[in-house]
Amino acid sequence: MSRRVRSTLIVIAVVVAALVALVLALRAGAFATTLADGRAQFAGPPSQFVTVDGVKLHVRDEGTGPPVVLLHGSIVNLHEWDPVVERLKSRYRLIRVDWPPYGFSGQDPTGVYTTARAAELVAGLVDRLGLQSFALVSTSNGSNVALEYNARHPGRVNSMAFSMLPLERPSQTRKVDWRLKAMGWFHSTFVPDWRTREFWRLVLVDTTSPGFVAPDVMVESMYAANNVPGALARQRAYIASNTKLFKTTDMGAVAEQVTAPVLLQWCEIDTVISQGAERSIARFRNTTVKLVRYPQLGHFPMWEDPDLFTRDLAAFLDEHAAHAVTVPARAEMHGTTAPDVALAAGSTVDRSAPPQPASKS
Repeated sequence: MSRRVRSTLIVIAVVVAALVALVLALRAGAFATTLADGRAQFAGPPSQFVTVDGVKLHVRDEGTGPPVVLLHGSIVNLHEWDPVVERLKSRYRLIRVDWPPYGFSGQDPTGVYTTARAAELVAGLVDRLGLQSFALVSTSNGSNVALEYNARHPGRVNSMAFSMLPLERPSQTRKVDWRLKAMGWFHSTFVPDWRTREFWRLVLVDTTSPGFVAPDVMVESMYAANNVPGALARQRAYIASNTKLFKTTDMGAVAEQVTAPVLLQWCEIDTVISQGAERSIARFRNTTVKLVRYPQLGHFPMWEDPDLFTRDLAAFLDEHAAHAVTVPARAEMHGTTAPDVALAAGSTVDRSAPPQPASKS
């Protein structure tokens, strides 16, 4: 064996050993985020922690006016709504929560991570806040939680707004960026409980409009929350429970129990949601639906074009939520600061040509 071949083999052996050591370190949690560190970075004031049924929920309750509860989607957290809150908090009381298993809320001692359980915790929080009637705004899997809450507590929600609405199982055939596929394979094979920042950034790029640049705060909050030990395992349990429901039941039937006015902010570039806007509207048989189409937006419209998205949401809330009830005072929470469809009276708006940007006030 020549000296050159021997040297090459030694280099290869060293590289392989280093890679094995790195994988073992990652599997052992070498780069995991502690929940305390994540909370210090992303759950400081005005965040509060409110214990509901044994779960320490990360909550933000901001603004003044009629109450609006906002539910984030999967893999993200309440910071998904930051751009909307910034633009609406002078007109509405905006309440957000990291519903388990996502964000910086604590573990559920029941060990149950399902849509039904998340809706139960949201119900407990709403009661603690003393909300008798409120608007419920949601996106992605948060929409499933919102629909489940409404079904269990009829009459409490005075209006509902959805952007991403998975009434059927999300697409299993959508084209995924090859880099994301490769990274997903590596992580699931070797490091199932940890993801790089670049992975989360690519998830956002892969599901949004062309040219969208994911803000660092969005990527960092996902990285911090999802790399807490056990977080991804709990999320897998939640997704597995939802997948089973999509396969064995009619998940969209719950929309038939909605009687409050509905806003559907439909983003045409999104490829995650499998059913179309018309088929979605058809499930809301007992209410009116206002459909706003965004041909230029993807799965995170509140970040892709916050002015346009919030303008349309605000117009809906002004019509249906602003005068629905007397605004309740804040309750003392004792938390820790820190298809072919007749739309009835509904309507359709196409945002192919967006209006001028709205102000943030």
